[in-house]
Amino acid sequence: MVSIDNRITYKDRIKSSAKLVAFDQFLSGSAVNLNLNSEVSDSDKQFVNMIAAIQTNNKTAFEQIYSLKSKSNPSRDSPAPFVNDDYLILILIIGIQKFGFDANWIKNILSIRSRNIITITLENILNKNYSSTSNQMEVVLVYLNLYDRSFINNQLLNNTFKSIMDNTVLFENRNDFQILSALRAYELIIELKEGPEGSEMHLLKKFNDSFIRRAKILSWLLQASLFSFAVYELLKLPVYSPEFVKKINDYGYVFTLIGASGITVLSNQLSFIKRKSQEFTMRLLGYPKEMLKQS
Repeated sequence: MVSIDNRITYKDRIKSSAKLVAFDQFLSGSAVNLNLNSEVSDSDKQFVNMIAAIQTNNKTAFEQIYSLKSKSNPSRDSPAPFVNDDYLILILIIGIQKFGFDANWIKNILSIRSRNIITITLENILNKNYSSTSNQMEVVLVYLNLYDRSFINNQLLNNTFKSIMDNTVLFENRNDFQILSALRAYELIIELKEGPEGSEMHLLKKFNDSFIRRAKILSWLLQASLFSFAVYELLKLPVYSPEFVKKINDYGYVFTLIGASGITVLSNQLSFIKRKSQEFTMRLLGYPKEMLKQS
């Protein structure tokens, strides 16, 4: 059981480790913000910088570190220290997949690691085998939350919850990688858990998703109608005399400048107008204001 007391005590204990704090922040979705002083090792600095590169979608920064790591080709007989670093390997897998690097090198690294449940889970993650009964489900859930939430479903959450509850010696084992993964997975279960199929909560969620889709369509139709009305009104404008047209032409450059600036402003506002139009439509139909940001 993941008790509040254990969580608080544990989080206080890891504050002295830049690597553990960075990993915890990464799992929680918080921007990694650490003072990497001279006491932090170079390998830990690389680790933190890779996380920052992933969070900021900076492929170049990640590649600079990854290219150095991937030059190392350890073997089963002479493995490098980083080979069994669970934190680093998970971050490398996420970065490699996110930025589209070749996976052969990391597959080789996994093949020479100690054969334990974390290694098997990381291999299955790389192969998109998320439902394997051999997986450490806490690790699978936190990975999917960071990389591809579309694979998270009620069954996966149920399996993860069971895995956490069955691990009665989570804190006694003092495996920080598993502890941090379990703590974050427990939070995600609370955040993402749906009611059982056919329950009121499940049906309400389905209705909410359907409502948002229909509101977007209605909002688009409303915008199209207003645009059509504006075009229709423009077509009804009177036909001016040749003398008036000549005067307009004489000052054509002025109107060109005004028109160009107007189009620029309008184009910058289109996304704003679209969003506000959708919000207006949803509020008009009675959608709670507090839930608009979640939609």
